[in-house]
Amino acid sequence: MAKYKFKWLGIGALMLFAACHKSSIPTNTLDGIFTTEQAQRGEGLFDQHCARCHSLQEFTGFSFTTNWSGTSPAALYLIIANNMPLDQPGSLGNAQVTALLAHILAENGMPAGDSPLEADLEFLSSITIAAAHSKNPTSL
Repeated sequence: MAKYKFKWLGIGALMLFAACHKSSIPTNTLDGIFTTEQAQRGEGLFDQHCARCHSLQEFTGFSFTTNWSGTSPAALYLIIANNMPLDQPGSLGNAQVTALLAHILAENGMPAGDSPLEADLEFLSSITIAAAHSKNPTSL
């Protein structure tokens, strides 16, 4: 009888572990999919590679929500990776593209997490971009 109690206790512990582990899988950009340091690197890269043609306003607030909310971050990643900067399309490395994406997400009020965003298109395709949560509510 004690043998069966331990078996059920073990099964219960495994189910609890699986439930806790599953809930930590990100489903959208509000789940902390990049680090603060990564977003800070992206800010410098934006200033260096993007600001000569783009304003950050194009990628924040209402514009961001209208164009990107509900879509996959993979779409934005691929546009940056394949088409930017305009004078040297495709010249940015994976770490630069993910840092730029992290910067754009951070500027839209998405929280940072503990792990850096990776150039993993399968992962990026499995989550959605949330609506902007502006640092300045009047800009939405």
